[in-house]
Amino acid sequence: MIRSTALYRLATVVLALTLASCVTVTESRFTKKASPEKAVENYTQLGLGYLQKGRPDLARQRLQKALKIDESYAPANDAMGLVWQSEGEDDLAEEYFRKALSQDADYSLARHHLGRLFSQNKRYQDADEELRAAVGDRYYDNRAAASNDLAMNYYRQAKNPQAIDAYLQTLRIAPYNGEALANASTLLFEAQRYEEAAKYFERFDRLVQREQTQHTAHSLWLGIKLATITQNTRRAIDLASELKRRFPESTEYRLYQDSLSGAK
Repeated sequence: MIRSTALYRLATVVLALTLASCVTVTESRFTKKASPEKAVENYTQLGLGYLQKGRPDLARQRLQKALKIDESYAPANDAMGLVWQSEGEDDLAEEYFRKALSQDADYSLARHHLGRLFSQNKRYQDADEELRAAVGDRYYDNRAAASNDLAMNYYRQAKNPQAIDAYLQTLRIAPYNGEALANASTLLFEAQRYEEAAKYFERFDRLVQREQTQHTAHSLWLGIKLATITQNTRRAIDLASELKRRFPESTEYRLYQDSLSGAK
């Protein structure tokens, strides 16, 4: 969570791994008759599986086998970049992401990972370039996630109008993306665009009601403020009750209590 506006975010390499499909850690697919092409693909998927399970050591071993078979295989180089990033070796992570792109300039997953790495290392202009390219690939499966990362990169540069635009682009691609709904609503509220903020918050709240996501202390406090502005007293009370019940020690609940004192 970014406390200055309480935009919540899990900007870690673990999240980067969700950009790839889930894999099962098993070597049962390997046989003497497996083709080199299939073997390199399987070793790469196996490496990602181990990385998802918090075993970068085993992940590296499998990825090294993949790259020994075919050092030009872009997904294996990209996965190796994630391994190095998980260990804090960002220079090596960048090297392998770039290797992936040198083998396949259209491999948007590696471009996305590189952009995220740059943003986390405060290389914002470099990140802009890579993330915009990933978002621009209309056939990229994780285009919405790349758009969210581009929005966060703008936010980290205090470019809130551009961040709003990027989150709204995410919502054109994926109308019920919870991260974009919560963060767009927050930034729109801060820009005093209350009607738009309420629209996206209500959509986020529907996800909560469907048990597809959960409220945070921040989203509840945001909802209280929006309900107060729109004079929906019953809704404000309901959200305040949930905030007190679930997050009694939170900064947001303290702010809510302070707002009641100021109203007296």
